[in-house]
Amino acid sequence: MVGGSEIAAAARRGFPTFAARLAGRADEVSAALASELHLALWDREQLIGAMQARLVAMVTARVTAKPDGARVIELRAQPLEAIEVAWECLLAGRPVRFAAEPGACSATASLVADMMSLLPTGVITTDGDDAWPTVGVLPAVPRIAWVDATADRELAAYSLARTCLRRSGMDPRAVRIACVIGPTDLLARHMKRLWVGAQLGPASDPKSFAGPVDVATANAFVAAQTAWVAEPRAQAWCTGGPLEHGAQGLFVAPAAFVVDWPVPDLPLVGPMCCVVRCTETQAREMIANATATGAAIVQIGGRELTDVPQTHGSLKHIRGAVLVERLPPGLPEPRPA
Repeated sequence: MVGGSEIAAAARRGFPTFAARLAGRADEVSAALASELHLALWDREQLIGAMQARLVAMVTARVTAKPDGARVIELRAQPLEAIEVAWECLLAGRPVRFAAEPGACSATASLVADMMSLLPTGVITTDGDDAWPTVGVLPAVPRIAWVDATADRELAAYSLARTCLRRSGMDPRAVRIACVIGPTDLLARHMKRLWVGAQLGPASDPKSFAGPVDVATANAFVAAQTAWVAEPRAQAWCTGGPLEHGAQGLFVAPAAFVVDWPVPDLPLVGPMCCVVRCTETQAREMIANATATGAAIVQIGGRELTDVPQTHGSLKHIRGAVLVERLPPGLPEPRPA
């Protein structure tokens, strides 16, 4: 059996070759993400590029040795993350047993095969002892947004569109509830334009912001929207539903609702967002309740929140203004609202 120090040394030797192969196969990986998971082009480029950057940072960082074996599972909803976890284990001297959820992207298995070819036999395998501790991939948690009273409403609208509508609402890190402190009239105008104008289409179209959804998501979306429309306290800023689309697949127009605090106990599914008009005290209560049940926080505008629970890592804080050159394709460009 290869020892931990030998595994770590082999991983460091083999990584440059793997990185070069990954760069050369980027188009192949992107094609698999498009055909199997229907990720839009900008989403695929961001996913692959971010993974490459994190791998390079990982291999140059100091790693604590851990000699015990590790089981790594690729999750369908979090493509390619298993590659990063596996390399982290290997660089720490841990042998890896790789597994994948049903329906997970086939590109990950191909990249694991590349890793196997660069490492001593048996260091990384796709079968074996399920009793080894599972070290990842950790399932992503949903997020709740805090829109500060001082936040730019246009920035808030674009941030919510990107975090709620990405992958047609099927991103496991989607933001579906936004606590908004202060006026919402301008936010409503910006959000309505984005919710109506976001371009949905096949993953092969470089102008698509998001692609199709599966039947289960579409049906759940329709049922959830019916409940929200019937809620007397809620107002619909945009009503969505199945779209007549020329491309193959099932497309769903997104929905947005607004309600005064507290938020009704109704489901939010797929590309659907609820804006909750509230005071700062009420927003803090919502944030605390959400994080207590496992959610993470996206803060838009204002001074960074330092007195809220952050059980899932650093709070994501979005500040500044909307930059046209950083907008993903498929979202309308900014204009006066």
